[in-house]
Amino acid sequence: MNTREKILKKTEEFILKNGIEKLTISKIAKELNISQPAIYKHFKSKDELLTILSLRWLNGQTLVKIFPFDTSSYEHQKDIVHDWLWSVAIAKYEAHRKTPEMFALYTTYIGENLELGRQHILKMVESLKTAAKLESYEEAGAYIQAFVYFHHPKIAPQWDDQFQTQFENLWTLMEPNLNAF
Repeated sequence: MNTREKILKKTEEFILKNGIEKLTISKIAKELNISQPAIYKHFKSKDELLTILSLRWLNGQTLVKIFPFDTSSYEHQKDIVHDWLWSVAIAKYEAHRKTPEMFALYTTYIGENLELGRQHILKMVESLKTAAKLESYEEAGAYIQAFVYFHHPKIAPQWDDQFQTQFENLWTLMEPNLNAF
């Protein structure tokens, strides 16, 4: 494992153990037995390190399940749209519940970064459009916007044991409008 990977791995371990608020570059350097400048040789700043770690975590937790979304067992477009949306929702729900420290990192470094957040949404739109063979990006985007409650990190503190019921209730309202564009 190269030094860059070791830094990322140790930073994630530190966050999981101690939380993001206690993280400093000097603590990571000390745990790796390297100097602070050695870390800055691989990352321009603490923000860059944490942004890269956030993206890596996000890709491993949620995006891997939808990029690309396997539609080989589906016969109906509505089932693809439903299950794609549910895959995103449940992946983020479980990530929030299982690793709240890393979810907090994701919330801060992706959810609050307008450009990274926009890129994330565009990838989601492309994935849903492709998987469901939707006519337009606007239609895919509308579904993602409608279901924002179930995937936006800032809303996660409101998620509770009614999460799936709430999802299915919204789906019941949205399903008749599939292909409305």
